Amino acid sequence: MVNIRLSYVSAMMVLLVTFACGRPGAPAEAEEDALVTVGDSTLRLADVVRHIPAGLDSEDSLRMFHNIVSSWVDGLVLSNVAQRNIPDMRRIDRMVQEYRNNLIISEYMRLMSEHSANDVDEKSMKNYYLGHADEFVLDQPLVKGAYIRLDEGDSQLPNLRKWLADFSDDSFDKIERSGLRHATAYEYFGDVWHEWGEVAERIPYRFFDADAFVKSTKDFETAYDGSVYLLHISDHVPSGDIMPYEYARIKIAEMMRVEDINASRAKLKTDIYRRMIKDGMLKPGLYDPVKGEMRKENINDKDNSNKK
Repeated sequence: MVNIRLSYVSAMMVLLVTFACGRPGAPAEAEEDALVTVGDSTLRLADVVRHIPAGLDSEDSLRMFHNIVSSWVDGLVLSNVAQRNIPDMRRIDRMVQEYRNNLIISEYMRLMSEHSANDVDEKSMKNYYLGHADEFVLDQPLVKGAYIRLDEGDSQLPNLRKWLADFSDDSFDKIERSGLRHATAYEYFGDVWHEWGEVAERIPYRFFDADAFVKSTKDFETAYDGSVYLLHISDHVPSGDIMPYEYARIKIAEMMRVEDINASRAKLKTDIYRRMIKDGMLKPGLYDPVKGEMRKENINDKDNSNKK
């Protein structure tokens, strides 16, 4: 059984290699190259081989070969059977067309609205921040600082402890020039606020009370599985406080940009409707597509007629 399997694999690989390398003078679609035919569609060996990356071993190549052929057959056979047995194919066709139209519209609106959206104004962001402080209450501490992970036996460990604790420009010059040759991870975030959870998840240590820890700790060190983890916290903001503006502005900018894009999309749609109405391509009846509501004059006319 093993010999039969190996012979089969070997034979298939000869075919795959032969077609991958090309056969001079052989017609591109010779009948003997046909693997399987469904209706008037034929899958040929060369069609499959061109989708198999070079460099795979024989087992992986054969596995991919079977997956490609099986997927092709499944797709055509099942689709053919389904089309003959689904009573309302016109409904499926309508759904496909609607889905295609929605994709086209969505992509067009995205391109046009993002192109026309304005850059977020700094003054507007600050005004929003000052007027909506209750929206920016922290649910976890924010921290600034730096983080290093290195091998437990690294000769630079004593220096890195000292330089990281000093947390001066001169110390970080030394860290970045000579202390990181064997570091497996390093990040300086002394000028950017980070959520505490984002920092804590990099360190294999259970921090029970985040606020108590960041309040009482400047320098922290722990070792695990041959690595040493060093953390310096240079500043923090506790849970329940208002986010610093430089942190909140990222969220405000994204929110305002989304609002601006939505406003641009609404204006774009209104402009298109008005232009098509002017050109006679869109004709409102009882419904006004520009306002997105029933036309008031028609409602009033209908009410008056009912009274009569």
